[in-house]
Amino acid sequence: MVRAQEEIQELRRRLAAAEVAARRYRALVDSSAVSVQVYRADGSTAEVNGAYEQLWRVTAEEVAAYNVLADPQVRAHGIMPLIERVFRDGHAAQMPSIRYDPVVNELVGTGQAAWVASAMSPVVRADGQVEEVLHIHLHVGELKQSEEELREQNRRLEEAVQARTAELESKLRLIESQQEVIRELSTPIIEVWDGVITLPIVGLIDTVRTAEIMDNLLQAVVRTRARFAILDLTGVEVVDTGTASHLIGMIQAIRLLGAEGILTGIHPMIAQTIVSLGVDLTRVTVQARLRDALQYCIARLDERARASHEGAAPA
Repeated sequence: MVRAQEEIQELRRRLAAAEVAARRYRALVDSSAVSVQVYRADGSTAEVNGAYEQLWRVTAEEVAAYNVLADPQVRAHGIMPLIERVFRDGHAAQMPSIRYDPVVNELVGTGQAAWVASAMSPVVRADGQVEEVLHIHLHVGELKQSEEELREQNRRLEEAVQARTAELESKLRLIESQQEVIRELSTPIIEVWDGVITLPIVGLIDTVRTAEIMDNLLQAVVRTRARFAILDLTGVEVVDTGTASHLIGMIQAIRLLGAEGILTGIHPMIAQTIVSLGVDLTRVTVQARLRDALQYCIARLDERARASHEGAAPA
């Protein structure tokens, strides 16, 4: 009799403890600012709290028929395997953020969409069977909106950078084209007579410009099959030692192509520089003026033409 009374007292203590735990759970769920949804073992909705109703703009009665295991929208988001494992194995799981719209679900058909991150915690019996599952939703709409705004800003920034890059590249191409035109205008190669080309050089010439002049002149000699190439230095007053050496090298390169290079219009300062280099000009034709150089070329061409004609005449 005494033992029975002791067992009854123990049961009463356990019942009181359970009632306290139940009230604590109820107070926690009902007063929580976080959305809570409770599922039965088959996935159907057992209850929701006030925060759930505020988040989704639905009432407990409107979601009474909702079953998470039969929700095609959840399956479309790819998280159904995680949810099924919670119900099957009794392991808690965290879900990735999704945008869920209760209106799309035919068992609800009302409410408002929201971006949420969620977690599921199973209530497991002593035998290991899942009795209920608590589903907690955390509203992350503002974070998602901020992320989307940031992505949009990045996209616009990338577009602006690409547009600016394209603009700069276009301007760079224009500048390069203008520089090419300037280079061509600064070193115009003129065919003044049949077989005679002239290159009037104006302004300061350095080693870099001399190299460009040589390249253009040699190409013109080959292209026009010129017999004479006149370098008119009337517009040049000063050259450095390296440039003078390049000019002499240019005359030699012209000779290697089978033509004769002629210097004309040499300024006294340039003459002094060439003399200081000790360059041998005995094999270089030098004329005072462009007119003199052209007369020299025409006379040489006439001599060659007469010699060719006499050589071809019958004895």
